Amino acid sequence: MSDHLEFDPAVTDKRQVYRLLTGSVVPRPIGWASTVNKKGITNLAPFSFFTVVCVVPPMISLTIARNPDGSEKHTLKNIRETGEFCFNVVTHPVWKEMVDSANAFPEGDSEFAETGLTPIPCVKIAAPRVKEVPIHFECKLHRVIELGPNRHPLVIGEVVYMHVDPRCMTNGYIDMKKLDPIGRLNGFFYATLGEIYERKFDDGQPR
Repeated sequence: MSDHLEFDPAVTDKRQVYRLLTGSVVPRPIGWASTVNKKGITNLAPFSFFTVVCVVPPMISLTIARNPDGSEKHTLKNIRETGEFCFNVVTHPVWKEMVDSANAFPEGDSEFAETGLTPIPCVKIAAPRVKEVPIHFECKLHRVIELGPNRHPLVIGEVVYMHVDPRCMTNGYIDMKKLDPIGRLNGFFYATLGEIYERKFDDGQPR
């Protein structure tokens, strides 16, 4: 007989399911999605339900929960309207600005202005990128998949251009110590990488 607590998502309160998932799948990388609407108003929002989903072609995904009233968040509305977005990798030096950008600002206000961050141009898309971080992925919308009865949007974007600051690289690889990324835990907690371990495969090749 297991001494584990057991939960059936079909009958467990959804907030408890959320707490279990976000407290177990850690740390989660945080991507800042920068977008612009057709009126030229920029938006910047962090997402920790974010990952790589394909290499050929390169694709990333982000899950954008709906507002409590079921309406779409500004990021998703802008992505649907323009078909593009930029993902900016959040690093430790700007983690407080990242948290501040998650506040519910009015649609007519830009998080860049509210947080003091600097928008700079992308190459292939109209959305800006965040000057203060070292890695940016310019993305074209591939598709939006709505999951479950609440139509929870999963956005998949194809990476059409990448910007990487060489100061965060060593021998052609992203150097984790130089990058200094920040990860999302549960609740209001975040984490740096801490101690980094290395163990190579028998053939010495990375996986």
